[in-house]
Amino acid sequence: MAGRIALVLGLLVVWLVALMPLKAVALMAGGSQAFGYRDVFGTIWQGRVYGLNLNGVPVRELEVSLDPLALVSGRIGGEWRIADASLRGDGMARLSRSTLELDTTQLVVTLDRLGLEPLPGLEPSERIFVRLGRLEMRDGTCVNASGSARTGALIGLARLHGREGPAVNGEFACADGRLVLDWTGETDGLSLGGRVSFRADGYDWTARIETGWPELADGLALAGMSRDGTVWQAGGSEAYGRTDS
Repeated sequence: MAGRIALVLGLLVVWLVALMPLKAVALMAGGSQAFGYRDVFGTIWQGRVYGLNLNGVPVRELEVSLDPLALVSGRIGGEWRIADASLRGDGMARLSRSTLELDTTQLVVTLDRLGLEPLPGLEPSERIFVRLGRLEMRDGTCVNASGSARTGALIGLARLHGREGPAVNGEFACADGRLVLDWTGETDGLSLGGRVSFRADGYDWTARIETGWPELADGLALAGMSRDGTVWQAGGSEAYGRTDS
């Protein structure tokens, strides 16, 4: 009898959670002070978060479909989809007080969202395509990451000088507790590579370009790169772009 009562009570709790509005879940998780959103509508099955601020990155609209069983266990988990002019994506997420886990994540972000100074010939609307198989953060520390990123932004830039630029590809990993992206690209007469190391509010980056193309010299110098023979190097720290949503 006691087992049946416990089963009924457990099912009742799940049923009540399943009927819970998304706004109630957001308030229990810390509300707008914790997540910086403007408003929340809908249920946990089909809800929308408007005017979200993710560590300084504005997001116009976030659609979520949460897992009731995860809520019963004190976590937030489910499917999500970002709808924004220069940032789109979807995937699976699980969030607790100390852990963030992302699975099967896809993102498309434009260069203007990265906070870089505009370079001559490099279109701010060029896109970077990201696929994360897995990302696990504990207390702000990266403990597991796998995935890739690619962009063709440099192809058009090189064509301005009558050259064919390389596609740039990168791989995600954890290094010294931070999420990093090591990237490379190569074509005849040009090779490049570097690392992006992500912080909560931005990222640190290094870049190395080796080329014998003399027509690139002025552009690389304007970009702030220093030259040693045929090798150009640069690095810096950036905050994420605050493009209005």
